[in-house]
Amino acid sequence: MTQQPPLTSAGPLAQYLAQYLTLVTTGGWRQQLCLFLLWLAVWQAGYLVEYTHHASVWFPAAGLTFAALLLLGFTAVPALVLVAVTVTSWTVQNYQLPLNGWQTLQAGLLFALAHITPYAAGALLLRHLVQQPRLQLPKLTIAFLLIGCLTALLAAVAVIAQLVYCQMLPVADISQTWLPFWIGDMAGVLVMTPLCCLLASQLKPGLLYRLTELVGIQQQLSRQSWLKLLLNIGLLSLMMWLAAMTESRYSAFVVFFLVIPHMWLACTESVLVNLLGLTLSSFFIALWVHVFALMDHVMVYQFALNVLAANTLFGLTLPTLIADNQRLQQVAFTDAVTQVANRELLEQQAKLALLRSQHQQLPLSLIVFDIDLLKKINDSYGHQTGDLALQQLCLIAQQSLRPTDVLARYGGDEFVVLLPDTRLAESRAIASRILAQLQSQRIADGMPLTASFGVAEWQPGEQYSQLFQRADQALYLAKQQGRNQLVVATLA
Repeated sequence: MTQQPPLTSAGPLAQYLAQYLTLVTTGGWRQQLCLFLLWLAVWQAGYLVEYTHHASVWFPAAGLTFAALLLLGFTAVPALVLVAVTVTSWTVQNYQLPLNGWQTLQAGLLFALAHITPYAAGALLLRHLVQQPRLQLPKLTIAFLLIGCLTALLAAVAVIAQLVYCQMLPVADISQTWLPFWIGDMAGVLVMTPLCCLLASQLKPGLLYRLTELVGIQQQLSRQSWLKLLLNIGLLSLMMWLAAMTESRYSAFVVFFLVIPHMWLACTESVLVNLLGLTLSSFFIALWVHVFALMDHVMVYQFALNVLAANTLFGLTLPTLIADNQRLQQVAFTDAVTQVANRELLEQQAKLALLRSQHQQLPLSLIVFDIDLLKKINDSYGHQTGDLALQQLCLIAQQSLRPTDVLARYGGDEFVVLLPDTRLAESRAIASRILAQLQSQRIADGMPLTASFGVAEWQPGEQYSQLFQRADQALYLAKQQGRNQLVVATLA
């Protein structure tokens, strides 16, 4: 499995993030220091949009914790413990809580335990699921959403319990804190984890290499991509400004219309553009809540972040689902040996062609042919040689057919060509051309490759089964007359 190159065409912002994350994923004390500083920076971004004690519009640091544990495993724990103690100390000073140094250290270590444990359990479970070859991207997306939701809830419960135990949060505030705490953490996990993992896994292929393969990543941030992102931010800003101007209790729900431009991004842009768009939308939603004083609707915007994240992630699975369906359809309607259409697809196409001919009074012809003495070839040279003869026959036939014609293996050594908009004279000429090209073909030991053909043209009022029966009878007559020839069917 070859290593993917680092991001080179993603633009200055992505390149800067990639260069920084290189240090995070290289290991050692530099890894710990870089993760520590990065976590503090992301935590500060969430802290700036805090709308009540211990509850922000979203908490991106939760997503970074989950991503670090997912990518680095337990090697990320020392930096996360240190950062937990640091932010606890800042929280004590900011809220002027009556805790001494030892109590603050104890509170910090308990916060580390409460914050890291749920996300570590979720990350280990997701690591295990990613390694399962049977789980494809759509199921992994559902698993990530469920794990993110559950681990955020467990983290919220554990951290709130720690805050109460350490006398950093009054018991009376639990009822109004736990839900926004949980939703804010969940938004951080669902938004930030995919972006962090995407950028880091490009620099350190390994566990998530299979996941990036499943997504089919093409890292590009073109000028058009930036314009789409700016348009998305502009629409978001306009929605929230109008909500502030109208002061309607329902105006905040307009933000859910952002699923439309995000689905547009999902259908037209790379994974990187989509995840950057989701992150930018989340950041500006949190920012405008404060700038436009939309605190009365803060829970609406919190839920909107999670809806946008789930919508974007499901949107990214669409190409995979479409490709899987195409592969399944190809398997279901393709003959495994010759790679031409099978009998089921032939009959479907024949019914459609017959309906079209009936309604529009168009001609329709059928060629039925098979290899002469295939059983002798199999008995003398083996079934592998027989399969090669079938493949060679199909290749020669396809060279004489048009894109609208359907070549199908009817069964055994018998093949059918459906010729829409084709008169008897034209279909006979096509069959004659195939027959002539076979004259120079040889298989094992110079044995000639020959075939017999029956040709029939559809008559008004005739069913497909009747048309096929006439062509098949003409083929049988060609066999009786000595093989390696063509017979035109007579009218029933």
